[in-house]
Amino acid sequence: MKVTKDLTQGNIYKNFLLYTLPLIFSALLSSAYSTVDAVIAGKFISEHALGAINATGSYDTVFYTLFSGFGTGFSVYVSLLFGKKDFACMKRDIVQMLTFLTGVILLVSAGSIALCEPILDYLRVDPVLRADAKTYFIIYTSGYVLTYLNLVLMQILQALGVTSFSLYVSTASAVLNIGGNLLTVIAFGWGVAGLAVSTLLSTAGATVFYLVMLCRAFRELPCEKVSYRFRFSCVTRSLRYTLPAAVQQVAYHGIGLLIAPAINGLGANATTGNTVATRLNNMCSQSFWCATRALSCYTAQCVGAGKEKRIRKGLWADLWVCVGFLLPFLLVFVGFAEPISSLFFPAGYTGEAYQYAVRFATFYLPFLLVNMLGHLIHAYLRGLGSMRVVFWLSVLGSAVRYVCTLLLVPTMHMEGVFLAMIVGWCADTLASSIIYLLFYRTNDHILRAIQRAMK
Repeated sequence: MKVTKDLTQGNIYKNFLLYTLPLIFSALLSSAYSTVDAVIAGKFISEHALGAINATGSYDTVFYTLFSGFGTGFSVYVSLLFGKKDFACMKRDIVQMLTFLTGVILLVSAGSIALCEPILDYLRVDPVLRADAKTYFIIYTSGYVLTYLNLVLMQILQALGVTSFSLYVSTASAVLNIGGNLLTVIAFGWGVAGLAVSTLLSTAGATVFYLVMLCRAFRELPCEKVSYRFRFSCVTRSLRYTLPAAVQQVAYHGIGLLIAPAINGLGANATTGNTVATRLNNMCSQSFWCATRALSCYTAQCVGAGKEKRIRKGLWADLWVCVGFLLPFLLVFVGFAEPISSLFFPAGYTGEAYQYAVRFATFYLPFLLVNMLGHLIHAYLRGLGSMRVVFWLSVLGSAVRYVCTLLLVPTMHMEGVFLAMIVGWCADTLASSIIYLLFYRTNDHILRAIQRAMK
């Protein structure tokens, strides 16, 4: 059975649904076992254990988004080669890029562990959380190579149209992670260390599965014999796609590292409440994050195959897919904000951290519809190769959020953190919409964008 898929052939709506549905279910499973980590931390360790496992989360997010962005840009490059049917170049560059990334990630991991104490100091981790936060950080950071290679491998397979396999992998990972949590935390009493160990073991299994599927996809795509001896040229060839996308993702999501001291400085309750708010936000966002990945890969495949007339149809198809998947999540999370938030805390707990989470879900989470539109336009421009435009749009949104955080937190506290996030989303989406209408809306606009990208 053929595993790769050419997204430019057949019905667009059907392709998007078949591509996106496995990704969404896969992402939900990943979010589910991440949420189980949080629930077990809050209910079976302590109410502050949840804050401890996320106290350094903003630091981890910088590298997660860096390599996620790198993988996103590389997946666009792979999609372009796939559309061109240049399978020899595609295979060679994939293997060499994975080799290069392995070395880089190992260096990042070693450096992060060596600088653990200064990192905790910068983030102003509350003394109540510090010991557990340090334990979790060191164990989790030691497995960066598994976490980030897993992420890049998944994105490469998505560029080849392989999405249903990620659902099976996520199911297996969820079982391993949840079973590991029950064993290490509840049976062995390892505390937050058990959560970190379980996460890394499940990630290791997923990475092996993805490598096996990539080998199968390689065998399926015919080409002349390929030499996989490492040459740095593989990095430079894809650099116009990978570097802007990586920096853009850091600019967009890495802002958390800059505002983390302001949040942690408000105390352990603020850190814990923000952790739950972030989990709720991520769980709802998974649907349109997955759908917009489909748009990037589809658009890049169309560019490579010379089917530019299908690109605008893909944008509108993906818009309806995004809205259709996001709305049910918003209705559930907003309508049941209190019981859903209570899942993260010990029974009967209604303290300050819980109140922060409920207010975020009730009043701020609906603005994800604005964020969704901005992500959709970013994905469309990324598929057209306009990486620098996406970068500057993200810088604008992040800068607005950072400035608003500094201005609002001293007087509004956590409400200021949440409001600054919404204002940043609105600024990014408004600017993205204007850029789209002026420069990327028509077929002539698309042709000019492709010509610029292919130079």
